[in-house]
Amino acid sequence: MYRFFNGLSADAKEGLDRRHTRVPLVKTFLLEHVACRNGTQPKAPADIFKSLGADVCMVDDDFMTLTFDVLDQETKISARKPTGFVEQYNERFFAYYTCEDSVEAKRRVAKWVLAPDLDYTWFSSPLLQVLWNQDISSRGDERFTKLSFRHESIFDMPEDFSSSDDLPEEAIPDDVRESMDDEESITEDHVEVERRKARFEMGDRIGRIKRSLTKLQDNYEPLNALYALRIPSRIGRGGHDLFQTGQITNRTDSFEDHRNTVRYLYRIYRAVLDFTEHSAWHDVTNSETLHIGLKGVPLVIKFAEPLSPETFNHWVQRAFQKRNRFKLWGDPIRLGPTKVHVYGADRHLWQPINLELTENGVVAILPQGTCGNTFHRLVTNIQHYVSPKIQAWLGSESFDNVVSQWPARPEESNET
Repeated sequence: MYRFFNGLSADAKEGLDRRHTRVPLVKTFLLEHVACRNGTQPKAPADIFKSLGADVCMVDDDFMTLTFDVLDQETKISARKPTGFVEQYNERFFAYYTCEDSVEAKRRVAKWVLAPDLDYTWFSSPLLQVLWNQDISSRGDERFTKLSFRHESIFDMPEDFSSSDDLPEEAIPDDVRESMDDEESITEDHVEVERRKARFEMGDRIGRIKRSLTKLQDNYEPLNALYALRIPSRIGRGGHDLFQTGQITNRTDSFEDHRNTVRYLYRIYRAVLDFTEHSAWHDVTNSETLHIGLKGVPLVIKFAEPLSPETFNHWVQRAFQKRNRFKLWGDPIRLGPTKVHVYGADRHLWQPINLELTENGVVAILPQGTCGNTFHRLVTNIQHYVSPKIQAWLGSESFDNVVSQWPARPEESNET
């Protein structure tokens, strides 16, 4: 596997340097096995991926090869082919390494996380900001990096939109959906709805970005919705692109460097998630209790700007539809023009979640034992689709402090 991916990484980096890649870049997807929460017995990775239609070949106790039906784009004929490898870090976290085309790989993983066993690892904008502040910004002012920001105020639109009739909306990768939007926007018959839609990239030397970023974020709210960032390699040229859904794309010539970076990010996310769940449920006896018996510490999110009544109503109407980007289910109860209570469920886990939505923010309470990933998914999607600049607290703990709980850097850690 190392020989194969090292060869691909070297060829891909050579292609990037020439600005013409002949082979796909190596990509890794960090995944969480959510079914092992709340006292349930965790499933073996082989059983999880067999249920998703894979042929599984165990390489050793922690590695396996996955084989799926793959459509040949030229002949349009499907055949069983290996698509990648899975490494199990522990009973909760897996890494899926693949060199499939980016769109196909993201579609495949997006279908997996529709099942109840797997979810993305949600690197929310606050967590990406902490990575920038505490690590990437100190990797040398002359090194190059790239930060990507995305905010789409889809609830400003008067009608819902769907990019596919045969695939749930959340299973369509963002770049695929965006290319469809771009194609539609240039057709003569397309009527474009005016709404805030910010997609911005900063590719520059680290020192220049450091001198400008804070001022830009203070003056333009969508620049607080950090979507992806490039982590410069510590051992050579190039770097690793980290996206909010836990995808890491290798842009170096070394798979070993890539795998070490993936393990580093896994340790960060595991530490943040452990601290999240400890903060939310370490003292259930003193935590918030609702009249229906649900106990938990609230996640409180405050928007920088209040939503308009029209935007708030569109959000409430569409955030709990069958196809929605928040993976929530519930029947909103109106308590006022811009105040709603929802006694609902997280559709990914079918665990209870109580919500209060107003034009100024969100309060969410999850029961003890629910996966803390739900908190991070909610924060991620609110900044992406509702309000790009927020303040958040988990109980009395600032969410910025929650996501700052991470382990030592790779060279300072004893974990291999």
